[in-house]
Amino acid sequence: MCGRFVQKGSPKAIAEFFDIKGPPINLAPRYNVAPTQDVAVVSAGPLGPQLGLKKWGLIPAWSKDGKATFATFNARAESIREKPTYRQAFERRRCIVPADGFYEWTGPKGDKTPHLFERRDGTMLALAGLHDSWRAPDGSETIHSFTIVVTAANSWMSAYHDRMPVILERADMATWLSANPDEAATLMRAAPDDALTERTVSKLVNNVKNEGPELVA
Repeated sequence: MCGRFVQKGSPKAIAEFFDIKGPPINLAPRYNVAPTQDVAVVSAGPLGPQLGLKKWGLIPAWSKDGKATFATFNARAESIREKPTYRQAFERRRCIVPADGFYEWTGPKGDKTPHLFERRDGTMLALAGLHDSWRAPDGSETIHSFTIVVTAANSWMSAYHDRMPVILERADMATWLSANPDEAATLMRAAPDDALTERTVSKLVNNVKNEGPELVA
């Protein structure tokens, strides 16, 4: 799974890496991004990739009350084309979540050790996602939301967790955003065993209220 991540890249760095078109948005470095929070997400726009803020935890457009009936911060790749919550979003509204790393935990309950996973080549992670927009029937509210697609862990990652986010290569980002569903589905696979590095970080990460660079020291 992927339940917490880092998004500390500058707006300029994110715009350059993802070839963002359109006006930039102000972004503060984030070291402990958690579900229900607003996050910078890349989606397909009329001029090319665009960056916008979306709430982590997908709420489908057809929701009656604008609330998720179960945890939707991750979507399992194996069933994404079958589940009503994700099916239409996969077909029409795929997105990419920029990240500088993501966390997983090991150890006993109450004393979990956080591990930070980053790309071995030092570049940003492009996490595969889906997005949707829910509008209140009376037009009083609109919620733009997203989920991160996860798949079975590769052999290396399985020492820490049995799932991992789908990590896109730069050459595949346009396909994920705009290609037909069958082509996009071929990208929902685990990254190679040598794609990531791991390091233990501060247990300050364990509390979602904590934020700052000291979390990844």
